[in-house]
Amino acid sequence: MTIRITHRDLALHLVREADFEAHLLAIKVVLDRNQEHEEATASRISALRAELCHAPSENPDLLQFELMERLRDSAFLDAAHSMSAVGMLAPIVESLFVSIFQALRNDEQKGLEAEDPRAVASQNDYWNPHLVFRSGQKSTNLIEGIKQLSASTGLVGVLPDLLEETLSALFAYRNKMLHCGFEWPMHDRRKFGERIQTEGWPSEWFETFPSDDDPRIYYMSRSFIDHCLKTIDQVLDGVGKYSLQLENE
Repeated sequence: MTIRITHRDLALHLVREADFEAHLLAIKVVLDRNQEHEEATASRISALRAELCHAPSENPDLLQFELMERLRDSAFLDAAHSMSAVGMLAPIVESLFVSIFQALRNDEQKGLEAEDPRAVASQNDYWNPHLVFRSGQKSTNLIEGIKQLSASTGLVGVLPDLLEETLSALFAYRNKMLHCGFEWPMHDRRKFGERIQTEGWPSEWFETFPSDDDPRIYYMSRSFIDHCLKTIDQVLDGVGKYSLQLENE
């Protein structure tokens, strides 16, 4: 029997110091369990609404109170699940790119053009995606570092579309959730809403409670969660293609 080695397999072998396949499987299991819990909660709320519609008109207060309590609890449960999602996805994305560049690291930087901003870097700094170089000076910026190092190595040609937007949205949301909790200060909520518009993040990537012009809570949508998982798969596929190209040169 012939065993077909995929580009993904090549990438996972390249970054084998960490078992990213097991990481992703564990993340997907937790995400699916959380999704099932959310769906069960939504079903109970729908049943309560139906009961309220058929309740005697002279005594709806108790059911109405219970409905409002369940809606409030659901909003914060969804926020907890959203924090769980970003708390798993952001670190694995960061770890994956660090591992990719360390695995691709050469003993010496060959063929760097003089205008390459990373040409001034030491070996350790050159391969560190947390660092970005501008005008001979280095600073810390993971997203810009990934972008710059991908361009410098040629990896950018095999990376997925919307990668920069995906990383920007993912890490911006991670930072807000971890620093501000579920309900951010009004200034932070409004600034985040503005970033969605100005940075061109698809509107379906985030949901809000309430769904109006002044939301109290932002959530990663299931659409964005699935997009992040797909992006990881596409990165692995691209890195596998890239490593194969290097072997054939």
